[in-house]
Amino acid sequence: MSNPILAINNLRLWYRTYGGYSKVLDGVNFRVHKGEKVGLVGEAGCGKTTTMRSVLRILPEKQIHIPEGEIIFQGQDILKLRTTDIQEIRTKKVAMIFQEPAAALNPVFTIGTQMFDIIRYSDNTKTREQIKNMALEAIKEVYIPDPERILDCYPNQLSGGMKQRICIAMAIMTRRELLIADEPGTALDVTIQDQVHRLLSGLVDKKGVSLVMITHSLGVAREITDRIYVMYAGNIVEVANTKDLFARPLHPYTLGLMDSVPRLTGGGLSEGIYGRIPNYLQPPTGCRFHPRCPRAVERCREERPVLYDLGDGHGVACFRI
Repeated sequence: MSNPILAINNLRLWYRTYGGYSKVLDGVNFRVHKGEKVGLVGEAGCGKTTTMRSVLRILPEKQIHIPEGEIIFQGQDILKLRTTDIQEIRTKKVAMIFQEPAAALNPVFTIGTQMFDIIRYSDNTKTREQIKNMALEAIKEVYIPDPERILDCYPNQLSGGMKQRICIAMAIMTRRELLIADEPGTALDVTIQDQVHRLLSGLVDKKGVSLVMITHSLGVAREITDRIYVMYAGNIVEVANTKDLFARPLHPYTLGLMDSVPRLTGGGLSEGIYGRIPNYLQPPTGCRFHPRCPRAVERCREERPVLYDLGDGHGVACFRI
């Protein structure tokens, strides 16, 4: 396979807090190739959003500490770039759809003003009429009726679902190399959610855009992605092609996630996973999953497992496989 468009190598990221360093990411390795759809799944609080926000360097820099690692995007280390170079990547190469649309939209500007500005920053050669047409087309693509009226609306005049679709429209209306979607269907009803997921998948196939889908839903990951990374407490614990992962899940955490899927066959409630995500101020030694793992042995408490390559792109960070 060709060189990845995005390569995160051994990334460790800590948050500065009053209680000390919160060691959220603990050696993350992640790859995305051109035109590939990659899923990043795990429980809330596992570090999925932090990992992807670090790609755009939109985390509060005074509150984070990166003792080790690199983020290589198209041959450049994101962590070493100047602010002007990062702005170039944000406006022309990478877009992110955020989980909270109300926080992503500016309440004092109309939707049209915000969309027009994105296009201008991306390509300042467009005429005003071309910019408006691009914005109208993007709104139509996310299934919002009466796009002319929407351009004149303020964010508070739209429902939560419409705001989320506007954020998606903003991400897809200009040419990008990488699209990061952070739970883009959270605020949408199931019908529109399915349409949006199909739209994102179609965008990748049609334009050769790479997609990272952050999601809690294994069903969404199974439907959309080519490859899936399973993250737990700041570690990648398993990675595999999507079909292989669902046919042969190996890590105890992945198996727990599979067992947590609601059962619709009358088999009762899902069992879930015992316990909770650890305190990042004092994370467990060894494998971070060992306090919740039914297979844990003494070695798991003392040593941190690396991602073992089992062939065919399937990797597992576990001593008990």
